[in-house]
Amino acid sequence: MRKALVLFTTAALVAGSALAGPAVARDRMDRAELSANQITDQYAARTARIKAELRLTPEQAKNWPGFESTMNDLAKASADRQMAMQTTGTQPKGPVDIIEQMRRQAKYMSERSVERKTIADAAEPLYASLDDQQKRRFAAELINLSRPDAD
Repeated sequence: MRKALVLFTTAALVAGSALAGPAVARDRMDRAELSANQITDQYAARTARIKAELRLTPEQAKNWPGFESTMNDLAKASADRQMAMQTTGTQPKGPVDIIEQMRRQAKYMSERSVERKTIADAAEPLYASLDDQQKRRFAAELINLSRPDAD
């Protein structure tokens, strides 16, 4: 049952990323550009909020560092990706090359897929130690990570 729930959550995260990719890129063009520190700070705040909402027992807290470390790594990767996009510019120059656009979208989805699997792998030991109410909260937070504003 636990594996099924983790797999379902991962599938939902990947599907959400795949559907949100092009919309995310358009939305990001409209947003103010954030610094790398601001991006990592947002992830740190989200991670701290998740931990506070879970109200982990001392035994459960032993499984937290692996998840937290993964979230920190994800924050750094996201900040690097966004800084690269800001540097290269996201505005199309000239006619749209559909083939190149498909390749960029495929790369985006592939990167999100790897990130989601990494999160699922890191979250699994913590998730297994949670009670049912904590599992519902944690699952909702994991699904929120796939929303466009989460990256």
